Amino acid sequence: MTRIITFIFTALLFAACNNAQDQQNTPAAPEQQATEQPQVTEKSQEQILRDAISDYLVKEIGSQYAQGDVCIPALTLVATEDQDAEQIRVWGDFWIFNYKLAGDTLKTVSGGNHSGCMTVQKQDGTFTITSFEQTVDGAGYEASAKRIFGQYYDKFQKVQSDQAAREAARKEQLKEYVSQHGLNARCYQDYGREAVEL
Repeated sequence: MTRIITFIFTALLFAACNNAQDQQNTPAAPEQQATEQPQVTEKSQEQILRDAISDYLVKEIGSQYAQGDVCIPALTLVATEDQDAEQIRVWGDFWIFNYKLAGDTLKTVSGGNHSGCMTVQKQDGTFTITSFEQTVDGAGYEASAKRIFGQYYDKFQKVQSDQAAREAARKEQLKEYVSQHGLNARCYQDYGREAVEL
């Protein structure tokens, strides 16, 4: 009788060990594997839109300024409206900066403000700027800004007058550009001003 009990106990122990080993060797369920793999983040629609606006500013406007090594716009979006499934209007405070890389410092060579409203065509996940209405310089500035920004004029004025927030946005976008393009830049510097660390 003792031998039978010992045999049953040994058989149960062997089965339990095999079952534990099978569980260790069994591949994780798809949902478990998915949580263990690193997540690949896709660009948001806003980031794709920002990239399209930046590309447009570099090609169409930055090229008209004295050239540097790189042209890096600074964008503050004031408002966006979907006109329909394929068209967006974007109002923003847009700046162009051309920089020369001197050592580890991006030195501003040229640039300027080009605020206004862009019409953007959206097709197959890509954005194309089809028109850009800008504020005018000089005496006509305020009238053109009120006409272009319309109901968003007060919001635009708040953005335009907040230099600290504008510089913070510029710095963040510069850091992102430097990181994405592998530039050896640690700071940026406008003419006659102290260098700012990124």
